[in-house]
Amino acid sequence: MDRDPIERTLSDSSDQVMKNSEVSSDSSSRGGDLSSESSDNKYTNNSNENTGSANSNDNDVESNPNKKVQSGFLSSSLFYFKISLWFLGYSVISGATTALLIPFQVQTIHPERHEYWNGVVPIAGMFVNLISTPVFGYLSDRTKTPFGKRRPYILFGTIIMLIFLALMARFNKQGDSIGAYIVILMAYNFGYGIAGGAFSGIIPDIVHVSQAGIASGWLGVTWSIGMLTGSLMSGHFLLNYPTLWPLIGTLIAILGATSLAAVILLWEDSYDEWSYSGSFKEFFSSLYLPSAIYYDFYWVLITRFFNTMGVNMILQFILYFSNQVLLRPSPLETSIALTVIIVFSIPASIVGGYLADFFNTKLLVYISSSIQVVAIALLIAVCFSPSYAGFLTLAGLLGVGYGCYQCVDWALALHSLPNRTIGKDMGIWHLSFIAPAVIAPFISGNILDRVIPTHGYPTAYAVVFGVATLWFILATVFIFPMKVHTFGRRKQQRMMEQQQKEKEKQLNNQHSPATAATTTATATSTSPSDGAV
Repeated sequence: MDRDPIERTLSDSSDQVMKNSEVSSDSSSRGGDLSSESSDNKYTNNSNENTGSANSNDNDVESNPNKKVQSGFLSSSLFYFKISLWFLGYSVISGATTALLIPFQVQTIHPERHEYWNGVVPIAGMFVNLISTPVFGYLSDRTKTPFGKRRPYILFGTIIMLIFLALMARFNKQGDSIGAYIVILMAYNFGYGIAGGAFSGIIPDIVHVSQAGIASGWLGVTWSIGMLTGSLMSGHFLLNYPTLWPLIGTLIAILGATSLAAVILLWEDSYDEWSYSGSFKEFFSSLYLPSAIYYDFYWVLITRFFNTMGVNMILQFILYFSNQVLLRPSPLETSIALTVIIVFSIPASIVGGYLADFFNTKLLVYISSSIQVVAIALLIAVCFSPSYAGFLTLAGLLGVGYGCYQCVDWALALHSLPNRTIGKDMGIWHLSFIAPAVIAPFISGNILDRVIPTHGYPTAYAVVFGVATLWFILATVFIFPMKVHTFGRRKQQRMMEQQQKEKEKQLNNQHSPATAATTTATATSTSPSDGAV
């Protein structure tokens, strides 16, 4: 059956134009003049220069016969869900540990100054993550096996995560070694660096670039579902069980099952050989990202860093805020607040993912960041007029902004990168997600540790929310210098139709003078003959 015009336009027309779906106004004006082969090449080169997409993309990616436009709601949904399986399991772990389990264990091990220690404990583990994620992203870029480029690393990294997740369960009483707990978290984060660095390249490997926004939206949905499941599980188990083993055991089962399913089902990137083509020298040289190619990617990194700083200044202290300001001591009530954030983020992720492929992605980043600014700024009022209902309302608003931002920002990063080192580059992009998880809790913990003794809980948390608001404002403002706007499929189709019309018009103009010249030449040559006759 013949495909509809949009799909035919996407897959059969210039793939380079679709790949460079973020174009500046300069490249748009240049792209309008495509009357010859040389102007086509000029447009391609200029687009690549502006968007950061390389002319010579990775042949492994481009020649993958399974990388095609997905059509049909059911089949495409199953495809995107399959891609998101490992991320779903990891999201459950994050939902259970980040906002509840780790703060709970820190408070149990070191009840004095637990706000301060909650900011200190994650630092070493996240530092390991900062290094390992781009390293193993690069290694997976350069690896070929019959089991794929990414899946062997995902499997090996997940096994390490499961081992050290199990060891976390023994830290459940006052006096346990905080140093040993930090070492366990370091090893867990090393496993995540292996698996997560490789996973970063999955979408560019097997998803058509025109549907990167939809795939990113699905990741946003699975992240939200996983966070929701993990937070509810954590609140329930911490409230009803005297030990951590039931919770940890359930988390291990979920991550193990989703990881195994992902390793089995993600067959699209398989190869008929075992090879590795990387080197230490090439890896270190690849860390240099020339601004001519990566200009917009730098701004994506900066805005992502600012946004994640705002989120992490709050997320890991919601349990303490609920206890100390809202006077809601039950972990389950904190889980409900997290649930509201996540439930509202799910439809925002779905809608944002589709809008990212059809409309202006840069505008969507503005909108989603602004929503988060309003939500966090209003939380300052809740500090001085505590209201659990008001807190839940603002949590829902924050969820809308957060869900939309996550998927749109992921799509923006994918669109601004060349394909050849996508795993390594996405690993670097994830640094803007990981680094704030180290820096922001440390800032929040120190603010609370210093302000609470002199000014009390409401003022201390108001200062934290005020600083978080500043980060969200910076994330909104610093998107402006980007030269690009992501043009979705509708606008891309209109652009190519306009280019085709202009090309046909120029061809007609070229033919008309030629015909006139031929007629004139014929008349001139026949005129002497007529005179002679």
